Amino acid sequence: MRLQLNKYIQLLFACVILLLGSCKEEESNIPKCEVYVKTTFSEYQKLQNVNNAVIYSIDEVYPTNFRLGYAGICIFRDLDNNICCCDLACPYECLRSVVLEIKMPYATCQQCGSKFDLSYGQGNPLSGPATCGLKMYTKHIRENRESGYILIQN
Repeated sequence: MRLQLNKYIQLLFACVILLLGSCKEEESNIPKCEVYVKTTFSEYQKLQNVNNAVIYSIDEVYPTNFRLGYAGICIFRDLDNNICCCDLACPYECLRSVVLEIKMPYATCQQCGSKFDLSYGQGNPLSGPATCGLKMYTKHIRENRESGYILIQN
C-alpha cells in the first residue's frame, strides 16, 4: 500500500513539474502584434476542407487595414473542423525573417529544424530545439457562412 502511495505522489509531482514548465501564450518569445484579416470568398472556400491552410505573408500586399501578426499568419482548419490561426514566426528563432514552411498538418522551421503539429490547432513542438508551441491567435475568429468569409482579429 505504501509503495503504491509513493508511486502516486511521484506521478503527481511529475505532472505538476510538467505543467509549471510548459510554455504559455503570455510567455511566448514572439512579440504581441495586431492581427486583422478578412478572407476572400475563394480563401473561405478553400478553408471549408479539413487540413487546408491559407498563408498571409508580410511580403505580400493586402488591404491597408490588414494586420498580419509578427511574421505573417497561417489560417487553417484543423482535424476537429475548427478554424485556427497561428503566427508564421518560429518561437525558437524569434525573427520576422525566419518564416515557417506550412505543409499541413505540420509547420517546419528551415533555420533550426523545429517541427510543429497543427493537427488539432495547438501548434505544439514535435521535434527540434523549440520547446514552446507556435503563437496562436484564438481570441476572435468569426466564420460568416452566409457571406462566405472568415474574420480574425485580436
